Amino acid sequence: MSAAAQQLAESLEAEGRKTLEFFNELAPEDWAAQVYRDGPGWRVHDLLAHFVEVEGSMLRLIRRISEGGEGVAADFSIDQWNAEHTAALSGWERAALLAEFAERRAATAAFAGGLSAGQLAQRGRHPALGDAEVAQMLRLMYLHLQGHQRDIRRALKAAGQPE
Repeated sequence: MSAAAQQLAESLEAEGRKTLEFFNELAPEDWAAQVYRDGPGWRVHDLLAHFVEVEGSMLRLIRRISEGGEGVAADFSIDQWNAEHTAALSGWERAALLAEFAERRAATAAFAGGLSAGQLAQRGRHPALGDAEVAQMLRLMYLHLQGHQRDIRRALKAAGQPE
């Protein structure tokens, strides 16, 4: 394990806790708030489902790349993937999604913490970043969620609901 891997693992754990706190502090009426109007038109609940899905699918992708795999196909459609796979989890109860996110984030952090410097530097095709290092992909896992949480706060504020 490298120092960089340990730092990434700690950041993933800390941001995972913040994400869970964020969702646990939402009022019941917040969960149905519309966050995005384009694409599949996600609401707050759908975004939690998206977080759960991403936590699993990105770990699988990053694991393959760290082992020498190429990553996603050149013609991979992130929008199509997100629409299909998030919809599959959107029917889950909130408590189940929160528990699953916690479990998947713990697995991601544990995996990240065990990577060598060489594995962190391994490159592959990421759906949003394109050609990138594993370390960059792991950082994006928590930055991506922070961006969506910011969008949720904005949507709640615009709807007149407390943040």
